[in-house]
Amino acid sequence: MSLTATAAQNALIAFNRFGLGAKPGGPASIGSDPKAALKAEVETAGIADIGGSLPSYAKACFESQQGFDRAEAMRQLELNARVDKQMSVDIGFVERLVIFWSNHFSMTVNKDDAVRGTIGQWERDVIRKNVLGKFGNMLRGTIQHPAMLCYLDNADSVGPHSPQGQSSGDGFNENLGRELMELHTVGSGGGYTETDVTVMANILTGYSYVRGWEADGGYNGGTNQNRGKFLFRPTWHEPGAKTLMGKSYSSDGAQQTLDVLNDLAVHPATAEHIAFKLVRHFITDEPTPAMVKKLRNKFIATGGNLRAVALALLELPEAWSAPFTKIRTPYEITIAQYRALGKRYPDDSTWTFSEPLNALYNMQWESPSPEGYSDDTPRWLSPDAMRIRVDIAQFSSWEFADDYKKDVVKLAKSLFDSALSKNTNERLANAGSNNNALTILFSCPEFQRR
Repeated sequence: MSLTATAAQNALIAFNRFGLGAKPGGPASIGSDPKAALKAEVETAGIADIGGSLPSYAKACFESQQGFDRAEAMRQLELNARVDKQMSVDIGFVERLVIFWSNHFSMTVNKDDAVRGTIGQWERDVIRKNVLGKFGNMLRGTIQHPAMLCYLDNADSVGPHSPQGQSSGDGFNENLGRELMELHTVGSGGGYTETDVTVMANILTGYSYVRGWEADGGYNGGTNQNRGKFLFRPTWHEPGAKTLMGKSYSSDGAQQTLDVLNDLAVHPATAEHIAFKLVRHFITDEPTPAMVKKLRNKFIATGGNLRAVALALLELPEAWSAPFTKIRTPYEITIAQYRALGKRYPDDSTWTFSEPLNALYNMQWESPSPEGYSDDTPRWLSPDAMRIRVDIAQFSSWEFADDYKKDVVKLAKSLFDSALSKNTNERLANAGSNNNALTILFSCPEFQRR
């Protein structure tokens, strides 16, 4: 028996707006209470376990300093495991949160092998581990990770009045300090000044990681045991008390940095910034103050508890009433295709996964900007991008049509139930071949919109 129109629409919201797309029969399985199904995913244990034989922090750091090929092997291993995890979950709300937070702290593997070899381990052990925990833990873990320290050029940042700065004349780099405030915490309207950016950069001096040449030569505290790992270099840290955004920090060294990160993690402006981004990502390009306020207040009241904030997001009335005006990202569409068909790219043909995403500039861990991939719908709706989307839908249908011999009309009904429009149903029925039918399915509004 088909779901009612309302139940099917709510199931579509659960799978498209908050998840990664339905598997066959998905709407029928949650149609009685889609919100409860999403909440159940938030309460599920084992989020950090994505299966497979994946590298430890030490292993990833070590391999990241052994040349491109070994770093790339780490990246591909992690990406395959990530896709497998996202195919296996029932709805994918928590996986969408992982994608959101990974993009919030955006990095690109094209910066350096240090990023390429460790970014998957960072996402798995820092983002995924804390995606339903405290934001402060996620923030500290990220700022202390070699991938971020390499990406935003903090590895050689030296306080000018530190022992190292006095002897070498080296100085600090503002990149990490600026993006930490503008993108990661309080946001561009968070009340900080250019002076605060400089202070933040000085607070972060000494935060580094061990490059291969340092481990090989025993330079700057490097050893074979800490190769590629985070290392705080106390003689590189700018000494003395510092004042950031009107608050004085008298602690020194590594503790000073931690004290500042702890405060930024729970700052009201950080709560506002994150609340706005979450609403924009999941619901609408134009979050209202009322929508943002509810998430902001929950963030502040819980000290940055991301589980509580995620649950509050599901309680927004607009979460279940806003029209499907947002378009899914190319990555979301790709994973939704795999989930619908129960099949992904072969391990020896990863190009069939990467090339379409590269064509639409949405390959994961490769955003060219620290701002990450845009959540604004117009970014993904240019005429050229829409043409490429159809081309990629056709490419995907060619890729899987030989193996997929089932009735595509029945597949569409099992994916969307009563939310399948009459127009899409008729076009599928008259497609003429599985290849054409899959192309129509992957291009239809029910698949593309959220």
